[in-house]
Amino acid sequence: MSQCLKRVALCLLHPRRADRLALVCCIAFCGCTPTLLAPDDRGRVCQVTVDDQFASPVFHANPLSNAQGGLVGAAGGALQGMVGDPLAWIVTVPLGAVIGGIGGAACAAASQSHPDADADFEKILKAADAGYLKRALQADLNAPRAECSRAQVGVSAATAPDTVVEIQTVAVSMACVFGPQEYGLAVKWRVMTAEDRRVLGEATTTCSMTSFKDVDEWFADRDQARVEIERVLTKTGQRMAAQMLSSWGLSKCKFRSTKTGEIEER
Repeated sequence: MSQCLKRVALCLLHPRRADRLALVCCIAFCGCTPTLLAPDDRGRVCQVTVDDQFASPVFHANPLSNAQGGLVGAAGGALQGMVGDPLAWIVTVPLGAVIGGIGGAACAAASQSHPDADADFEKILKAADAGYLKRALQADLNAPRAECSRAQVGVSAATAPDTVVEIQTVAVSMACVFGPQEYGLAVKWRVMTAEDRRVLGEATTTCSMTSFKDVDEWFADRDQARVEIERVLTKTGQRMAAQMLSSWGLSKCKFRSTKTGEIEER
């Protein structure tokens, strides 16, 4: 039994929680995330090809980063629980806390000092090689694994795949333009059998990134900013592979860069 299920079982020992509604709440309380693939399907995923259907990542501006940010902050409590969270604007947040008008105003004020931040970020994003995501995902999925030892012996590039991973969209958003540079990615994708395109699982992988550099320093070196985004795309692809092959659920990921520019999980 997985650690997650053990925690659920412990929750259900409480007599007042032993019903369906309580089970849902208990799973959420215990932090469980469902696995992407069924165990039998996971064992048959041995030769994977990745179909990237998105032309390039799509940038979504943070609505707090404009002159009306204070108003948005005061009225948008249903949207998110943390001011400037770059993921809140590109994925659905089912439970949110009230955004304070003060936080929204601070975000709006920062945007006035960086009026071109959104446009500049989008240019850097478009200059980045989005193929890093696909290549990292495909490399990790096709790496030798014990359950695929026979299927992967003597595999060549011409071997027909047994599984197709379809990357549908990649959305990116930036947090408020003060302090460390922060942005987030949301990748919508699904896994299918190669033979009949039967869907085995669907997911939206969300990853947030906090740079070692502050906003001004980050924008001052656009080449390095582009390299950082490419490294984040690589790490996101690796995370998607881990999520696909994991025997327990993985929640959203958080990255940060080091002084040397390397990307690590936090």
